[in-house]
Formats: sequence, structure tokens, C-alpha cells
Amino acid sequence: MGDTIVVQLPLDVTSKTAEIYRTAASLIVTKGFNATSMNDIAAAVGLTKAGLYHYIRGKQDLLFSIMQFAMDVVDCQVLEPASQIVDAEQRLRFILTRHAGMTDQVKAITILAEEVAALNERDRETIIARKRQYFDCVRNTLQELSAEGKLRDLDVSVATLNLFAMVLGLARWYRPDGKLSAEAIAEQTAKLLLEGLLRPASP
Repeated sequence: MGDTIVVQLPLDVTSKTAEIYRTAASLIVTKGFNATSMNDIAAAVGLTKAGLYHYIRGKQDLLFSIMQFAMDVVDCQVLEPASQIVDAEQRLRFILTRHAGMTDQVKAITILAEEVAALNERDRETIIARKRQYFDCVRNTLQELSAEGKLRDLDVSVATLNLFAMVLGLARWYRPDGKLSAEAIAEQTAKLLLEGLLRPASP
């Protein structure tokens, strides 16, 4: 199914910048964007405020950079590998399992990436356009399945929106210390969605 395909991210996920993005996202999700100060973020990542400005220009820039990082993760770890999978059903299974399985790595970033309304108009349009690429990839995959007679009698746009709502919603309730691992939750989520989207195989 291509599950072993991994494309290198533009930003090393172990870098200090990536650490700042993850930490800042967690703080903003917990405290709110306006209530989170640059001092809060600097203290959380072990930097002075001046040191933090070596990595980012300001809080508004940071918010946009976090969202860009989130989309880079999606592009490199989900969309690019998925584009190499010819079979639509296998591609959909890969997308669902891979994205759901990333929840433990980018939990706060996933949540924060929904807050596009806080961006300025230019940055907001950039993020919306990148999200549209992901939406179109999934929607086109469902259209392929529909043409093959594998999709249930569903509107593909409605199905795609519901699919995203469920997969992205994992980040809001997933707990790393829960009884199930991220991988197990990803498998169960993919199974639930696939059984709801696809017609049963003929006996």
C-alpha cells in the first residue's frame, strides 16, 4: 500500500524551530492566542525573549509559520506519498491511516491549524489554498471510487467534509497516556471510515 514511503520535510522535526512551533502551539491551544505572550513561549523553550526572535519575527508571524509547518507535514507525509499510490482504495486507506497516526506528533499544531481566522488576509488565503489541495486530493480519490462502483451512494463533497471532520477531530480528544496507541487509533479510525464510505465487497 506504500505505507513505507516517507518524504523528507523541508524543516527537520527535531530542530529548535520545530520545537518552538510545537511548544507555542500547545501554549496557544491552552491559553488562547491573545493571552500567550512571547515571554511565555521563550520560557517554555528555554530561550530569552531576544533569543526567541532569532527564530521568529513576532507572534503573528509565528502563527502563520506554525500553520505552514502543519501543511508541510501533511504535504510531505501524506499527500506526496499518496500521489504515488495508483489504486484509489489503497490511496484512501493510506491517507486516513497516515494522517490519523500523526496525532501524537503534532496534536496541538493540528488544532491550531484550524484557526485561520486569526491570520491576516494574505496569509489566510495561502493556508486556505494549501488546505484546498488536500481537500481536492481526497475528494478526487472518492470520485475515483465512485466511478469504480466502490463508493456508497454518497455525495463526494459531503463525504470528504465529514472525513476531515473526524480525522482532524482526533487531535482534540487523543491522549498519549490513553489505553490505545496512536497507531491503534489510526487503524480503527480508518476502518470505521472505510466501512462507512465503501460498498461491501461482493461475496
